[in-house]
Amino acid sequence: MELFNFAENSDTSEMSAINELIEKLDEISPDAQDNASHALLYGFSPHNFASPPLGAIRRFLQKVCDTAEQAEEAASEEARYLAEQTRSDRLDPDTEQVHAAAFKVVREFDRLRGILRFKPVGSIPMNGAEQNCIYTAHCSPDHFVLPLLADHFWLRFGQQSWAIIDERRSLILSSDSGKEPVLRRLGTKEYMQEPKSDEWEDLWRNYHHSINNETRSNPKLQKQFLPSRYRKYLTEFFFILS
Repeated sequence: MELFNFAENSDTSEMSAINELIEKLDEISPDAQDNASHALLYGFSPHNFASPPLGAIRRFLQKVCDTAEQAEEAASEEARYLAEQTRSDRLDPDTEQVHAAAFKVVREFDRLRGILRFKPVGSIPMNGAEQNCIYTAHCSPDHFVLPLLADHFWLRFGQQSWAIIDERRSLILSSDSGKEPVLRRLGTKEYMQEPKSDEWEDLWRNYHHSINNETRSNPKLQKQFLPSRYRKYLTEFFFILS
């Protein structure tokens, strides 16, 4: 999947250098690759890159590569050790900026992986054809995490068609009958359906409220684990909030 082809105002020369360095680190430091990739995802605002600047990511990768090249043999145990030392040096401002951005992206990925709520929707066009009973979920994440969600839900749903809609960026990640997930632009009002309740959702909502202990309510702690911005998409909350 092409992760970064939605960057409309990105510096192409900077992106090219970053991609080359990421490939160069394939055998030396996969962790540095992950840090850089996640930091890039952090940079997607609704229409263009935000902080951390691409320059910080490029410098971070270059430092890891340069350090590894001090070893006598490329991709040796010594090279990997040196690369890891540089990759984890949080006193370096570029490294700290990349790690901080990557942490925020991974944290939101972990949240959405657990709280996305799918419901069956019929007759959604996928790949030019009408498909029935596609499970769809809506979200509006702070960061561009759809690419990270692809593999998890691809394995989870098997041959079932599914789609995740990022309303903030007007993007849709979808898989048609078990095929590799595809990321594409979403039409202005495409799939923006009003939530409708069904008997299974009613059962889940009743269960959720029946196990709630009002005497131990701690709204401040609840918001730390589940910020309010996610709740309008959750079965447990969106009919209460509407």
